[in-house]
Amino acid sequence: MRRRLVRAARIAALPILLLTPFAAVAFGDAATTANRAVATKETSLQRIQRSVARINQAAATPEGEAIVVDRLASQLRIAPDVLRSQHDTWAIGYGEIAMVYGFARAARKQPTTPESVVEQRRMGKDWEVIAKHLGVKIDAVASRIMRQVPPKRRK
Repeated sequence: MRRRLVRAARIAALPILLLTPFAAVAFGDAATTANRAVATKETSLQRIQRSVARINQAAATPEGEAIVVDRLASQLRIAPDVLRSQHDTWAIGYGEIAMVYGFARAARKQPTTPESVVEQRRMGKDWEVIAKHLGVKIDAVASRIMRQVPPKRRK
């Protein structure tokens, strides 16, 4: 619908564009801005990846890692030692661990372990492919992971 409106606006503005070169510049900027607004709508997977990056960033220092591990262990209901062990064994960040558990627990088509999700990623599958294979609704995982992101620090 929005594309039709942009196209109609371009057709309607054509006589103006032919008359003044400045109008063409202004019109081009408006069309580009409208197209960017449509193109930059964040997907659920992008929200998850942004959350993963924030979790990994929070765990970058030893103090931050302790906080993140305690928080994730509590929310995922696993022992902190198990979480640290998986971090070392799987060679992925804590944010990715949260994502792996989110996908494993949201699987609808078959019972899935976090280890099998990690294995699928190591085989080169995209998250969308894994989600489709497991019957995972990415929106559900995104909202779960948002709860695991540490709060922003106040300055």
